[in-house]
Amino acid sequence: MTVKLFRNCREVTALVLAGEDRRLGVIERTAVQLHLRICKACPHFTRQVALLREALPRWRAYRDGGE
Repeated sequence: MTVKLFRNCREVTALVLAGEDRRLGVIERTAVQLHLRICKACPHFTRQVALLREALPRWRAYRDGGE
């Protein structure tokens, strides 16, 4: 079995989004971390996903009348 640690941006963004729905495996998390160290764009995307994750519950509370 071959372990693919070096992923391209498309694969990493897919993994970052998948990480919102499930816990990534050790190899997947390592691949993402390695990629984030060498890529300039993907860390920005990762921060944007985190911002959306934080903002969504606040937006839902606002939409529902501040419950």
